[in-house]
Amino acid sequence: MSEQLLEQINAAVKAANAAEQSATTAKAELVSRSKAVGLLLLEAKKLHPVVTEFEAFLKKVQGLGLSRAYECMSIAGGRTTVEEIRKATRDRVKQHRDKKKPPPTPEPIPISVTSTRVTESAKASAERRKAENANLSPEERAAKLSAHNLSEFQVACRTYLPNLIEADLKKARVLGSRGPKGRRPRDA
Repeated sequence: MSEQLLEQINAAVKAANAAEQSATTAKAELVSRSKAVGLLLLEAKKLHPVVTEFEAFLKKVQGLGLSRAYECMSIAGGRTTVEEIRKATRDRVKQHRDKKKPPPTPEPIPISVTSTRVTESAKASAERRKAENANLSPEERAAKLSAHNLSEFQVACRTYLPNLIEADLKKARVLGSRGPKGRRPRDA
């Protein structure tokens, strides 16, 4: 069993090496042929120095577009390499795809973080809250209000802060570091 596996691995490695060699040879041949086409195009450019005349001549060439013709001429002239052209094309395609992507949609803004009964009216809801708060001491009411405000603040931070640019984030940090009356807290 081990010998069969070894033979299969050796055969697969040999095939992969042969494919890599043929791919390398094909790439070298493409570069060589692109240079040959580019040299011929440079000669044609000398015969047709006016851009419109040269481009009209290029339209008669079968299987060669305008951009590819200029790429071949630049390869033949030594101004660029095939790798540079491929990189520029990759960058251009990536930029185009990035532009086509829709911008991220912001999360919906919750109206309130407190749970309210959908079936009750605003008046009934206010009366229920008033009755709940009637039995609380002033400290307990302040603590409950503070917890509610903190909860609302957290929702606002999660909703808006991710969408701010760095300059506005700095302003938000300064604003958040100030006390309740807009002043910096005193050092204790």
